[in-house]
Amino acid sequence: MAIGELASSIDHAARVNPVAVGVSAIKANQYLGITAVSLAALWGKWGRPTCLIDLGSGTKLLSGAISSARPDLGDACRMNDNGGLNGLAAIHSGLPNCALIAAGSADVLGLLSTGQLTNLTNSLKKRFDRIVIAAPPVDTSFPFLALYKCCDRLVLSLRRGKTRGGAVRELAEQGMALGMRPLDAIWFE
Repeated sequence: MAIGELASSIDHAARVNPVAVGVSAIKANQYLGITAVSLAALWGKWGRPTCLIDLGSGTKLLSGAISSARPDLGDACRMNDNGGLNGLAAIHSGLPNCALIAAGSADVLGLLSTGQLTNLTNSLKKRFDRIVIAAPPVDTSFPFLALYKCCDRLVLSLRRGKTRGGAVRELAEQGMALGMRPLDAIWFE
């Protein structure tokens, strides 16, 4: 599926409900950054207030766009735990209607396992229509399926001829065994 089609499909399915989408890839260099930034940019362009969160995806595209974002992920979770993200609306980049949160020095796995990332995502849904969470590639041993706790949809960014079908199938089967909805996929030539 093309990025525009997926963005439109998710937007239409969500209608007026906020939605959080986790984006990853099986391996590095499979256009993870392009997928995450494109979804956020499209929704922003369509007038959907969007928050892009980089969990340390390691992509140059994302790090260049949001490395200086404040608050970073750890600060955002702490502010959320302490009653609010009042300053978050002031975080903007060149993306229209889009706020940015970078992982910074946050313990991403700790925030995910303690539920703080889920709490932050639920809090952000009160301010943003769409949330894109760019996760590290699966080959870095990042537990991508654990994002299902805080995301409504999970998307894999894949490269034809470079992504092993078995790895995708295995991840999809693990997700289905846990009762998750099917993974969405963006394929690049």
